[in-house]
Amino acid sequence: MRNLLTGFFAVVIGLFAVSFATIMALFLGLAAMIAKPFIKRKLAAEGMQFKENNFTEGFAGQDETMNNVFRQQRQTTANVIDGEYEDVTSRKF
Repeated sequence: MRNLLTGFFAVVIGLFAVSFATIMALFLGLAAMIAKPFIKRKLAAEGMQFKENNFTEGFAGQDETMNNVFRQQRQTTANVIDGEYEDVTSRKF
């Protein structure tokens, strides 16, 4: 008898959890459908703004000349690792 009641309560709680998840999924799907045109419009506007800049502006607003200067500096110091290091040439494995 005790196992029968425990099983019944488990089924009731499981159905409640599944129905709650279904309702939440419906609300999230509805919110996504409502927000989709606004997000598309915003992404299209940012894409047009990016094309109007003629690719002179790099990532996070950095100027392309700064990127070129950085690349030139990196070419002169090739194969150099900045920071601390530990010499491992004398280690035996």
